[in-house]
Amino acid sequence: MTKYLSSESSKKKGFLYDWETERVPETMTRPWWNLAYIEMGLFASGFGIMMGGLFAGGNWPWYSILSWLIIGNLILLVFYVLIGSIGVKERVPTSYIAEKIFGSYGAKVFNALLLVGILAWAALGVHQIALAITTFTGIDPSITPVIAIILVLLSSIAGYKTIAILSEIAIPFFYVLILTWAIYFGFKVNWNAWGLNQPWGGYWPTYWSGVTFVVGLNIMASFLCPNWSRYAKSTKDVVKASSTAIFTGMILLSFLMATFAAYALTPQDTFADPSVILTRCLGLLVGGVGIVLLIWTTADNDFWYLSLSAVQLYPKIAMWIYDVFLLLGSLVIIYAGVLYRYIDFASMLAVIWSAIPGMLIAHYYVLPRMGVDVDVLKRRNIKFNVIPFIPWAIATVIAYYMSSGGLPFPELAAAVTALVLYSLLMLVYREKR
Repeated sequence: MTKYLSSESSKKKGFLYDWETERVPETMTRPWWNLAYIEMGLFASGFGIMMGGLFAGGNWPWYSILSWLIIGNLILLVFYVLIGSIGVKERVPTSYIAEKIFGSYGAKVFNALLLVGILAWAALGVHQIALAITTFTGIDPSITPVIAIILVLLSSIAGYKTIAILSEIAIPFFYVLILTWAIYFGFKVNWNAWGLNQPWGGYWPTYWSGVTFVVGLNIMASFLCPNWSRYAKSTKDVVKASSTAIFTGMILLSFLMATFAAYALTPQDTFADPSVILTRCLGLLVGGVGIVLLIWTTADNDFWYLSLSAVQLYPKIAMWIYDVFLLLGSLVIIYAGVLYRYIDFASMLAVIWSAIPGMLIAHYYVLPRMGVDVDVLKRRNIKFNVIPFIPWAIATVIAYYMSSGGLPFPELAAAVTALVLYSLLMLVYREKR
């Protein structure tokens, strides 16, 4: 770890400070339900509604979709609990935990790649908020991106503090609204229409390809869990928060969104547009407010994670300053008209992330049992550890070819491959008995 992480002082550093360069003190930990709101906000996104559209028109009956969500998210829950518990132990963000694996300089390579990859999706969140505001207010679309970044800045500028405020307001409102209306529309949905493979629907040739889709959707987010779990009081709280968030955010919400999509979309719709689905079901005003809140609670998480990664690159600049510049950068991307080309690039880059959860689990749960100290790089003053880049590269190649060949669980295979290879290669640092 760098010298910036050696203190656990609870000295007051101002509202905007998010303990981005120090361990979170015990006095600043939060209750488990507060953590659950943060995690639910990450899962609640416009893509969740689009995914509901894919499911509703995806050539599979509703009970298969529900079983995909349950099986896939139970697999994800294992990753979330194991890696979230690392955050409780270290009480620092993922960006600094990476120093344990890559070294302080090697972690900068990891965080730079993370910045490049996530910024595309963060900018997309700003763009979707802007489109939703235009839809239900009629404000000129050349102005609404500015409104969108102001909203996201307000909720992400102080990290956990401001994100928690938005989540505690938006998430209960949104979930009660969605649950109430989904029950109402559930009685109106022609459930037999599921399986007609509508133009806006996805297609999964086998049952396990559907489960693979669910696992691959959020396995990347698992290695970012320490960003919020560092505020947990205990591992038990991480289990409660993750279980609640995954059940409500990924299983229940995705299925309810499929109910909305099955009711709202028609064969004439060529795209499962989140704004279209919610406004057709809930009306222009309520649906518009709903979609803004939904995407807003995810976009601020994205910029929070980006800012934490940026701090590790150059810790002398405060996180909130990085947040401002990253939001302005997303605005440039949107106005330059290159957002979707950037997203295409980020989608290709996404294949590299599946290996990271495996190496994190190996470093904290396997290596200590094999005689390798978790802090071995710090003790030996190794600034750049080349070892993890080898399993990372091999696992990425495996994930790419498995995905290209239509084989199930490429992300899971990459994580397991990285776990095994990293554990074996790191034995060079095993202490002599």
